Amino acid sequence: MSDFTVMSFNLRYPAMDGHPVAQRLPVAAELIRRAHPHIVGTQEGELDQLETLIGMLPEEYIWLGEGHSGGNAGEFTAVILDSHRFDVDAVDISWLSEQPETVASESWGVSHARTLTTVDVRDLVTKRRLRVLNTHLDHRSERARVESGRIMAETIAEAAFPSVVTGDFNVATGSPIYDLFCTELGLTDTAAEVPGEDIGTFHRYKGPQAGEPRIDWILTTAGLRTVSTRIDTFNLDGTYPSDHFPVEAVLDFE
Repeated sequence: MSDFTVMSFNLRYPAMDGHPVAQRLPVAAELIRRAHPHIVGTQEGELDQLETLIGMLPEEYIWLGEGHSGGNAGEFTAVILDSHRFDVDAVDISWLSEQPETVASESWGVSHARTLTTVDVRDLVTKRRLRVLNTHLDHRSERARVESGRIMAETIAEAAFPSVVTGDFNVATGSPIYDLFCTELGLTDTAAEVPGEDIGTFHRYKGPQAGEPRIDWILTTAGLRTVSTRIDTFNLDGTYPSDHFPVEAVLDFE
């Protein structure tokens, strides 16, 4: 099988919200084990949270990233990879600001520093190369979201091979940042390509809600084909792994 599975999963940071991360992590690990994605773009995970999660997963999974405050501090936009399927060629952590190489830099009225994790991988099955971009855009500043998208567009354009973008974009489809990616830049929204459940992805631990916005996306450039998509509503006895549902897409190289 040459197709592979990509997931975008906001892990929800260890907030004091009545849903302790110690209870949620085993559910998150079980969700990932069942789905067995080859690439997971995560958002909000902190160091201890990510290390604990990886320890619960099969040994082939590795993770890459840096905290938004630099080094191991703050939330990560970590990428988790199945190392039995993909080899890592290059990793870059940059900040979505006017100084992308400056650690913890902020611009355009963001609520806190925002990172972009870019990983170039080589598929061990097809020998094809792929660029993975994973991010968590600002929830407050629309200008920051659009400017961040323009930085990401440059990163996509630099690759001589297909790219997949995962992230929590903090706004619904049809927003300016969505139009930038899917109209101006011509990326494919995998969930629009193969329509999934109309339940949204940000559920606040309440479970599936019809008609809610889908703010977590998997986008692809030319050279990738969407085989199938789904929103994963897995829970254990009503315990959800996060206040977001992960989005999954099965992709293949064209």
